[in-house]
This record gives sequence, C-alpha cells and structure tokens, in this order.
Amino acid sequence: AEQGLKTVAVEKQNRGNYNSATIGGTNSELHKFWGMEYDTTEWMSDAMIGCSFQADMTLYQHYLEKNGEAVNWYISHFDNQDFNDYPLTFAAGDFPDFREQYGPTALSRSWNTSLNLPYPSGELADILAGILTEAGVEIRYETPACQLVADEAGSVTGVIVKSADGYEQYNCAKGVVLATGGYEFNPEKLAACCRPRDLALGHWMNGTKTNTGDGHEMAKAIGALEDEYPHPLMLDPEQLMPYLRVNKRGVRFTAEYEAYNHLANAIQAQPGAYDYYIVDANVMDILESIWTPSSSCYGPKEVWAGAATSDNALKADTLEELAEKMGVPADAFVETINHWNEMCDAGEDTDFHFPGKMMHKIDTAPFYATKEMASALCTCGGLQITDKSEVLNTEAQPIAGLYAIGNVSGSMFSGTYPHNENCLSHSRCVTFGYNVAKTLAAL
Repeated sequence: AEQGLKTVAVEKQNRGNYNSATIGGTNSELHKFWGMEYDTTEWMSDAMIGCSFQADMTLYQHYLEKNGEAVNWYISHFDNQDFNDYPLTFAAGDFPDFREQYGPTALSRSWNTSLNLPYPSGELADILAGILTEAGVEIRYETPACQLVADEAGSVTGVIVKSADGYEQYNCAKGVVLATGGYEFNPEKLAACCRPRDLALGHWMNGTKTNTGDGHEMAKAIGALEDEYPHPLMLDPEQLMPYLRVNKRGVRFTAEYEAYNHLANAIQAQPGAYDYYIVDANVMDILESIWTPSSSCYGPKEVWAGAATSDNALKADTLEELAEKMGVPADAFVETINHWNEMCDAGEDTDFHFPGKMMHKIDTAPFYATKEMASALCTCGGLQITDKSEVLNTEAQPIAGLYAIGNVSGSMFSGTYPHNENCLSHSRCVTFGYNVAKTLAAL
C-alpha cells in the first residue's frame, strides 16, 4: 500500500494474530544502538549446519542482507521511537562461555539477538491493523481465502474468498501473497507431513486454531512444490529452565543448557518421548545459579520456581521415594544425583559439559520431579520459494503471480527449527513481507 498498490488483506479470523513481541535480527539500527555486531559468515555456517545444508542458502543470504532494512522500516511505524524502550533479549540463544559463537564482538556471544517490542503481544495485532488501515489497506475479517485462480499458462491471476455474503473473486493485477501460517490444527496434514516422534508432544503453544494449512493446499492444487517430508516443527521443552533432567531409566541424557530445539529433540529421543526435570527445596538458589538475560524475558524467578514445585510435580522427602513415584530405577536415579552433586562440588560437568558456574547441588528435601514432553509452537515446512518469495512449481520454476511469506513458505528449515538463530521466524516474516511488497511494486 505504501508503494501505491491497491491492497486487500483477507483474514480468516475475526482479528489479526500475533504470537510474540520478539523479533530477531543482525544489523538493524536497534542492534547498532545496543552495540551488537556479528560475524555473518559464521552465522551462515551455523544456519546451514542446522538445516543439514538442505535449505536454500540464497534465502539466508537475502535475510542477512535485508533484515536490518526491514526491521528499521517496521519499527518506524510504531509511536514509540525511543530505542531505550526496545530491549534486546537472548531467548533461546544466550549461552555465554558455553558456545563460543561469533567472536568477542557479539554481546554475550549470542547466536542471533532479538529485540523486544515495547507493546504487549496481545495488542500488537490491533496496533498493526491500525497501521495497515492508515496506509490504505482494506482488511476483511472472517473472509478466508479458499482457492487460487490461474490462467491457462499457470499464472496466478486472482483468489476466491468466502465472506458472509458467499464466494467472491478478486482479480489481482500484481499477484497474490499467501501469509496463511502453518497447519498446527490439521491432524491429517500433520500425520502426513511430520515425523511421528516430532508429534509426541505435551501440547501446542500456538492457539491459532484457524491454522489448518489452507495456503499450502491452495498452492499445491495448482502445482506448487512443497518442502520434502518430514517437515520440522518449532519445538521447545515444556520447561525452559535448564534444570537437571533424567529419562525413564533414571539417568541424565544431554547437556540441559542447550538451545530449546536441541533440548526438545533430546527429550523426544528418550524412551517414551518424555523425561523428568528435578529440583529440591533450594529451587530459588538453583534459579539464581542459572538465571540469564534470556531467563528474565520470560518473567520473574518466582514464576519458574512455582512451576517446578507446583501440584504437577512429584514430591518426596528422599531420592529413593521420588524415584518410586517417578517409576524409574531407584539405584540409577540416586547414583545420577550423587554424581551430579560431586560434579557440582568440583565445578565441572565432565559428562555433558553443562556450564560449571551454573551448576547447583540437589541435596535438600523435599525433592521435586516434573514429567515433561516437548511442546510445539508451529509447523515450519512450507511451499518452496525463491529469495523474492516466488512460489515454485513441481519443476522448480516460479509460478507467476504467486508469493508466500511466513510459515506457509518453506526452503529454509530442515530437520529442526534453529532456535539458536534467535527469533528467526518472526524476523523472516518482517523481512520477506517487506521485500515481497517491493518486488510487487517494481513489476
């Protein structure tokens, strides 16, 4: 709309959706304001290792080149322009002294630092709707897109939508941009596209029940190419704090201080796809040991202490009694905790290299254990695209007039969503949304 195009946004829900107030990035004015610098060559290497080199490298190159410009543009629309009110956070990416990533110029050596918008995430959708309307966009709520319209040559020329008055067809001179999200609430598509192990979940954190893969299926119906299966999910552990964890055999199985997707993957790989995280009466002291800037963006310590000692937790006065309640071998569990305490005294985790200065003994009754599975935020597999967000057909050629951004788009993730590239998902929404508008305006 700002480029002078007549623009209509059709929205399936009765209002917009916004999941979080954090956006990743590497080179916006905000990152410069906070003194953040990155070795983007190492960043790219880490990104490609994370996707096993099965993603389109040109999309990552495009992201690194353009995210700063896009984030600057995005932030310029908000009333608050005081950069001091846009704090940087390190959620899922703050691993000081444990992951020596990107050299000393990166504050706390975070993989990819996110910025926190100074607005409640629940209000951002309405704020953005106001910005859209002011720019001249017509927004139509409760009007889902149902079918793409293509000509004999296969070019997309419009879209059919369903309003309260029935079906309507938009003829689009420049193109149709799919921004329909994932398919978290389409059980059949989940079963067809994702690994069964990835679907061994405690719960979905994304409550957008209208995310049923509409954009994926509309595009496939006219010959679009989807990412190869299995598609990855954006996974978290149910407990974000790096508490000590044991599996059903009563033993530790990973370095708990890992990027969230790494820890979630490790949990899913355990027998039964679950584990228990363990704390004791000194839970606040444990939290003091592991508290980081990333922790603080999720609320006060008391919230996390309460979660670890809630009614959902098993509670016992001895480790043996706790093991019995957990249903794990008592001898193995007690040995695991004793060995952990010995390593705490020594200041070094010789098994999995958890940061020594963050270790804290578990030796004071009562003891608590909470059963945990992985949780999912959203699906991450989508329609294959070019760096201009053009959707590809099954011959890997761009479909004229059809574009995809956000979680309906693919070509960037394989195997797992890289939480170590912090808030990359939100940032690619901003970056590729911004760039597709420039592409359309230039046609």
